Amino acid sequence: MSTATRTITASVPTMASEHLRRGLFLMFTWGLANLLFGQGRLVDERTQAEGWYLPVHGHVMMDGKNAEGYELTLYKQNELLGKVEPGKKGKFELQLDIDQVYTLMVTKPGYEMKLIYIDTTLPKELVEYQAYECFLNLLPVNARNVDPFYHDFPGAIVRWNEEMGGFYHSEQYLTHIQTRLAGYATATF
Repeated sequence: MSTATRTITASVPTMASEHLRRGLFLMFTWGLANLLFGQGRLVDERTQAEGWYLPVHGHVMMDGKNAEGYELTLYKQNELLGKVEPGKKGKFELQLDIDQVYTLMVTKPGYEMKLIYIDTTLPKELVEYQAYECFLNLLPVNARNVDPFYHDFPGAIVRWNEEMGGFYHSEQYLTHIQTRLAGYATATF
């Protein structure tokens, strides 16, 4: 008679595979709960967090080219905050506190000073908004057809525009200033 021997091997989970299974289960459960119950934003109103600011992405030009060697000076509520370091190729970045008033002064030897007035006041319930994109063109000193009286005024007034849903310059003000500068000045915001 022949006796057959049968060998049975039982698979016993190792400790590492058990931890892996538990970790995957927890990640799946957390992801499902976040999908079902998550609100999609960190805050629902500005009173829930501090540090709100308006990102400003600026570009300074002169004679149709990227400006180099210019200085940016920032004022908050008419008090000097200090110089802002310009970036490369005429670009600059600012982070302006919400619900404040700023003046940005751009200067370069041989060119007229440029002022931009920025009011960062937002509706209280607003928690999502776009950065403000700003393009400035510096004019040479004593440029033809330019009334010097208007050099003491901001080139643009920027504030929240409810109809457009973002920060924009005042079109009427900009048109008036450009008209007074006899069509020499150009600016897009």
